[in-house]
Amino acid sequence: MVETATILLMMTFALLVVHSKLMRNAVIHLAVFSLLAAFLYLLHAAPELAIAEAAIGSGLVILLYLASLKRNKVYTIAVLAEGHDYRMTDAYLNYMENHVAMKEIKGFFERREFEPQIVFSEKSLSEALSYPSFDLIITEEKDGISAHGSSDSYALEELEMLFQIHGTASSIHIVRHEADNNNGGAP
Repeated sequence: MVETATILLMMTFALLVVHSKLMRNAVIHLAVFSLLAAFLYLLHAAPELAIAEAAIGSGLVILLYLASLKRNKVYTIAVLAEGHDYRMTDAYLNYMENHVAMKEIKGFFERREFEPQIVFSEKSLSEALSYPSFDLIITEEKDGISAHGSSDSYALEELEMLFQIHGTASSIHIVRHEADNNNGGAP
């Protein structure tokens, strides 16, 4: 019974590793898979193999993967609430994450092997623009969504072309701001 459950869990995590869109999630699923394999070795009375699998498979190898992923660029997309309390509710956060433009933005960066990280912030637009960790800032306007970024960002130019090609340019406005020394700017 326990062995069958462990094998089913291993198959589930193996599928999650293969089908994960984000590399960091795949590495975490791989670590869990390796720990389950170590547990399976213990069930079959092979403690030496279990220790080796736990130390090497879910320890050393995962650390090497995570160290190499540090070189992978995380692209931080800030969605601003700008003082509206209703915008920090779960329903609004879900709405913004599932918005067509947001899905296209996430897909755009995933195809370029960036890891899009969406954060929700209560900062004002001027505060967010001077905050160096935000690569792209999204605000909701009456007539759609505005994407704010550095004027020297090639990613912002490509995003604008993507929305024009897909015909969704009317629902999103690209706003370029001059990069200052405090803002690291988007790549």
